[in-house]
Amino acid sequence: MTKYIFGLAGLAFLAFQLSAQTGPKLNPKDQQQYVWIAPGSFDMGCSAGDKNCADDESPVHKVTITKGFWMAETPVTVAAWKRYGKSTLPAEDEFKRKINQGAGDDNEPVVSVTWDEARAFCSWAGMRLPTEAEWEYAARAGTKSSAWGALETIAWYADNSGLKPIDSVDAYGKNSYGFRRKLVKNGNRPHAVKTKAANPWGLYDMLGDVWEWTADYYASDYYSKSPGSDPTGAEDGTQRVLRGGAWNSVMTNVRVSYRLTNPAGDRVTSFGFRCVGDLP
Repeated sequence: MTKYIFGLAGLAFLAFQLSAQTGPKLNPKDQQQYVWIAPGSFDMGCSAGDKNCADDESPVHKVTITKGFWMAETPVTVAAWKRYGKSTLPAEDEFKRKINQGAGDDNEPVVSVTWDEARAFCSWAGMRLPTEAEWEYAARAGTKSSAWGALETIAWYADNSGLKPIDSVDAYGKNSYGFRRKLVKNGNRPHAVKTKAANPWGLYDMLGDVWEWTADYYASDYYSKSPGSDPTGAEDGTQRVLRGGAWNSVMTNVRVSYRLTNPAGDRVTSFGFRCVGDLP
């Protein structure tokens, strides 16, 4: 066992043991597999040595998750959304490309989901959206770097989600306005879940493929006043937090501490979600 796991006050090591003993569990409602995330502590915010952090990723602060929870192995898939059957998502993006039920692949993550739609799905499944702290704790899985492995092996993002590999940072820097059209021309798009390596807790696509809505309102200075146990974000606001990066994200944004914010009603072809909570 590596040193960084023992460094989290001994709790992360116990968490991994408990997770391994428990194993994935099927949610009978959405028919998705869930992984047990045991309670523990971690350093939330900018990872040591990460030079790409924004101001709202600081200060780094110790957070304790006092209650374990089940988290979906993957973002919610087209297949799971079909079982839900209570809301139809767009079948095409703004470039008339097929997405969601129109894509013909039930293993792709659903996209163009608003925050309210994501919350409603999780409620129907007997679950809820994760807090921002729960999401980062689960994504890190005891690790302390900005990603738990090489991005090429763990995430679909702008560099590798198209027909040909590109240097997303260079491409965006040269023409940020035309960046999205360049990706579309290159065939970049969401990919089926579980086609990249999982993190140490057995969670797939925590980085890349789709941004994931969290429950929290956003405040740029929240980390300076966050409680040390089970933080739930700002009390109110105009934006919600998304985490993880997506198929169209530049490399510098595909990090476990990066915080994207958008109004809850935004419907974007790189926005998805996954659920957490208690299972019977």
